[in-house]
Amino acid sequence: MRELIKESIVDLKRADGFIYVTAEGKKIDLHEAAARGIAVTPVNPKDEVIKKLEAAGLHLTDSKFLSDLNDLISALSGSASSSKSSGKRRSFSDSEKSKIVEEWKKVEAAGKKTKAAFAREIGVGYQTFINWLRG
Repeated sequence: MRELIKESIVDLKRADGFIYVTAEGKKIDLHEAAARGIAVTPVNPKDEVIKKLEAAGLHLTDSKFLSDLNDLISALSGSASSSKSSGKRRSFSDSEKSKIVEEWKKVEAAGKKTKAAFAREIGVGYQTFINWLRG
């Protein structure tokens, strides 16, 4: 698998933008083919790479598969990326903000958490949470 990935990277980084294949489907250098009088077909390396990776079970054009693969890589590498913090901003309605502020008042009265910890827990920035409290 590692060799397939390395070969795919090399194919995608080719300066001329194409790879050349013989009638048998084997890759060949254009200059070598010309010197030996072999007919070749130019092929978009991206299409070729996608075919090879899919044959190996890596369906990188499937967005669900890509998402699962990224989650797996994140989990294995210990990245802090979780489903809660996917990098996308979330908007809260006024009623949601009010409920969150009311929940904070209960937590604050119990003395269980800091404002920063509470903000992290609900997935908003500390300053945003402070602004809600002031609002």
